Amino acid sequence: MNILQSLAHEHRLIRQYLDNLAFATERLEHGERPPKEFFENVVLFAREFVDGYHHFKEEHQMFVMLAQKVKGRNDAAIEVLRYQHERGRAIINAMSQAIPGYQSGNEQDVLAMLENAAAFGALLRQHINREDSVFYPMARKELSKEDQERLGEEFKRADEKAGSDCFERNEERVMKMAGLLHA
Repeated sequence: MNILQSLAHEHRLIRQYLDNLAFATERLEHGERPPKEFFENVVLFAREFVDGYHHFKEEHQMFVMLAQKVKGRNDAAIEVLRYQHERGRAIINAMSQAIPGYQSGNEQDVLAMLENAAAFGALLRQHINREDSVFYPMARKELSKEDQERLGEEFKRADEKAGSDCFERNEERVMKMAGLLHA
């Protein structure tokens, strides 16, 4: 599997996560409250897998190589993607801060959870669609086979740093989230 296929494969797991988040958001909109553990897992998955694993490889490895390779031609596109990553981190932080109040039934925190869950889902879906349909095809065109192999080696180091079971561990987390919603 090449690096862009690997990133797209990670997007499939993130979409499953977003499906869970959408279902939880819908329940919140109807006055139901998914368990606190669900939202704890939302935050953990976002921090560990989305940001610490997937976005790390994009921002610190692929974006850097592309910026050097194309000498500024795609800086605006890269900056938009980085901004979306940063915005997602801020939303997840807000969700994390709302968890204790959500648990105790504080209506402001329940509303904050609803708003942030909806915002994060919309942001990340749009972000993934942009990467899959615009950014990755551009990267495929710009990066030579040698560039992609070098990135593949950097991705392997990122995988080792995250733990060899990072994908599987987070895949289990997504399944656990689904179970928490349907319990």
